[in-house]
Amino acid sequence: MSRKLLIGLCLMPLCYLVTPIVSAQKDPISISEYHLFNIFHHNFSVQAFLPANVALSSQNQFLLQELCTATLSGNYNMKGNAVAIAISHFGYSKYGVFTLSSGYAKLFAKRVSFGLQAHYILHHAEGYPNKSSFTFDLSLYGRLSPKVGIGVSAYNPANLKYGLTGKEKIPMFYCLMLDYKINDKLLLAIAASKQLPGSFDIAGTICFKDKFFGFMMDFSLKNVGTQFSFWWKKLQFDVGGSFDYRVGFSPRVRVCWLFSTETRGAQRTQSSIE
Repeated sequence: MSRKLLIGLCLMPLCYLVTPIVSAQKDPISISEYHLFNIFHHNFSVQAFLPANVALSSQNQFLLQELCTATLSGNYNMKGNAVAIAISHFGYSKYGVFTLSSGYAKLFAKRVSFGLQAHYILHHAEGYPNKSSFTFDLSLYGRLSPKVGIGVSAYNPANLKYGLTGKEKIPMFYCLMLDYKINDKLLLAIAASKQLPGSFDIAGTICFKDKFFGFMMDFSLKNVGTQFSFWWKKLQFDVGGSFDYRVGFSPRVRVCWLFSTETRGAQRTQSSIE
């Protein structure tokens, strides 16, 4: 008997045992929530549509050790009132940017959400004094129908400066997004963004989700990105990255703990709409 056949016979009973257990689990999130989980950093107001969660993520830009970003975030959502906080650090020991963000998102009429988020930014560099800055962002997201959603957001709309009294302005960022749910497994989205100072970008997204795994791909004028996701009980695992056409690849991983669905305002809202 060959080794491959022997291994297959040994694993077969385990597969029969695991399959009923996995099949008995409830679908953790919907296709719309899966998409919103990946855009809330561009539009904070969608937090009101998401379940309460705690997430830890890491990104390595262009495979350079000095350009790593680690983020710890959390969202508590009760009846469409979401309070979220995020702590992130970009860089390494000799140079980096520490950001503390916190905000509130409110759901109105079970269809429209408004979000306000404040940011504390600390720049540190070896041999130089630290520089503290403050800014905020405003965002709006609405369900035009059970299948169509639209959102708009503005980061640093007041055109605040680094160090409050400094001369260098914090970049402003504006984003307009539209998503269309084809069915319970497939969703398409498009987003147009503009950074000041900076360039204009437009991106298209294909989002697929089955019961316990998902896949997302987006194309823009600057890069292309992919993400594979897997759910096990209350845990969501994301592995992916983006490829900048000029610079290179940036891998990213994330693990997220989803709280009990019994207290999810987003779940009740979504079911009432559909």
